[in-house]
This record gives sequence, structure tokens and C-alpha cells, in this order.
Amino acid sequence: MFKKINPSSSWLVFDDNKIMFQPILDVVFPLNEKDIEVISKMISYVDYSFEDNYKKFDIRPGIGIAAIQIGYPKKIIYIHLNDKNGEHKYLMANPKIIKQSMQKMYLEHGEGCLSVAKDHKGLSIRSAVVWVKGIDLFTNKEIEVRATDLLAACFQHEVDHNNNLFYYNRINETNPFYIEPDWQKI
Repeated sequence: MFKKINPSSSWLVFDDNKIMFQPILDVVFPLNEKDIEVISKMISYVDYSFEDNYKKFDIRPGIGIAAIQIGYPKKIIYIHLNDKNGEHKYLMANPKIIKQSMQKMYLEHGEGCLSVAKDHKGLSIRSAVVWVKGIDLFTNKEIEVRATDLLAACFQHEVDHNNNLFYYNRINETNPFYIEPDWQKI
């Protein structure tokens, strides 16, 4: 159903575009042609990054993407990454964080975003563990994922896009590198 196509940096919408701040709609089933086209772009973009072909296609590498980053205001996210727990690949419609730990974490080198051209220095503080529920678009079944480490940060980052938020909204404005001793460094 989803086609692999050559990715293009022209697909991306940036944080200075008002499209990024419009309401993001739930996905209604069955998927329509535009849903399938956008999802194909999302998968292609991230998978080519995952396969280290981003230089070949002159695109910014990424491990996750939300449909709004392609200018499509529907709640769809795609994640494809490797971390210490192995390879993770999720294509999810209507993802929702249903539970999160009180324990906080941050990525040691900070976060970046395909839709943010200007670097924002600082640490995005997130929950160390999240439970995400949504429709797996590979199987068309509802799933619940317990995520930790980089995967947890990525899920939170992509779900934030569905709420019109960026990673820099989670950076402490007065002390961008502020951390507490018990926060996990990833």
C-alpha cells in the first residue's frame, strides 16, 4: 500500500510556517489517497535516512517524522531508529501518550528536528518512560508501546508535533542546560 519513493528536502515544512500551528486532525479510516501519499513520503524520508542515504538525496537525516512536517495536518507519526535496545520501527495513527513516568530524562547532546532550521541550544526535558497508544498502520490494529531511552524521547518529540510543539519548547528558557542529579542522561 505504501510506496518507497526518492525523498526530497522540498517536502519539509519548517517551524516558521503557519501550517505547523494549525489544528492537527485525527485520522479517519479507511485511509484516503492523500493519507497514503503522505505516509509513503514519511516512510521514504526516514528510511533513506536510516539507511544512511541522506547524503545521496541531499536531505537532512532524521529518525522520526510527523505528517504535519510534510504539511499534512493529520495525527500520523513514523519512527525508525536503532538504540541500545535494538531496531524500532513504528508507523502510528492517532498516537497518544497515555501514561508517563515521573522520572525525567534528556538527550546528552540535545535534540534536533527536521522542521527546525535554526539550532536551539539546550536540553529538552522529557519523561524517561512513556506508554503510547495508537493504530499501527502496518497491521491496522490498535497497539500500546512502552518506550524508554531514545525511543521514548522520539515518541514524545513526534507526538509534540501533533500538539503544535517543538523540542525547543521543552528547553528551560532561563537555564537551557539545567538538569537535576536524578535525571537520566541518554
